[in-house]
Amino acid sequence: MKKSTILMILFVIFVMGLVGCGKKEESSLIQVAVCPTSPPNLFEENGKFQGMDLEIFEGFCKARNRQYKITSYDWQGMLGAVIGKQADVAFSAISITDKRKEVMDFSKPYMDNTWNLVSLKSKNLVINDLAELKKYAIGYPRGMAYSDFIKNKLEPQGVYKLSDVKMYPTYNEVLADLKNGNLDLAFLDGSVASVYKKKMDIQDSYVFTGFDMFGFAFPKGSPLRDDFDKYLAELGPEKLKVIVDKWMK
Repeated sequence: MKKSTILMILFVIFVMGLVGCGKKEESSLIQVAVCPTSPPNLFEENGKFQGMDLEIFEGFCKARNRQYKITSYDWQGMLGAVIGKQADVAFSAISITDKRKEVMDFSKPYMDNTWNLVSLKSKNLVINDLAELKKYAIGYPRGMAYSDFIKNKLEPQGVYKLSDVKMYPTYNEVLADLKNGNLDLAFLDGSVASVYKKKMDIQDSYVFTGFDMFGFAFPKGSPLRDDFDKYLAELGPEKLKVIVDKWMK
């Protein structure tokens, strides 16, 4: 065999090796889906993603010597990325619900949550009886767990119809319409409400408690979910509480 032919074969093998390494490195990246409008759990500030959920996940990646890549979506798109397996995990204060568990797997819960109906302080809306809700325009992002609650709990009781809810891409648009007087009440997660109360003149009109918890979402059958649950056990409730309390202040 000619020397030039041997060199050419070696070159091809070398290039194929580089391509293979590149694919291996790319496939080892954890693809993360987020909706960065859910402070303090996940938000974007000065072009950088931040939040409680990210701190927890970065701890996992450091412990497992893994790298990750974040892609930003609206709320419904984030969940769709996990269901369609374009993402290996999603986190942004995602409520664990039975309906969602049919199409995705969840980690163990990492914090309890409330659902807060908030209004502008200037309107001073206080809901003493849920039957009063039908008088008001309510809004929240598409794909939120509030929809199942309204459809399965409030609608059968004649309290509020899901078809009357105004749907938005993210909390940003919801709160903008609330501020501009196009909404009377906005459904917010309790953690999100705690942040926006510092930025806007809003107040709780009604708070639902005792039945909602946040988890990290994974595609069905994901081995990454099992490893992440192991990490949460390794982290332990005390260290996890320190992280949660830090961001909830």
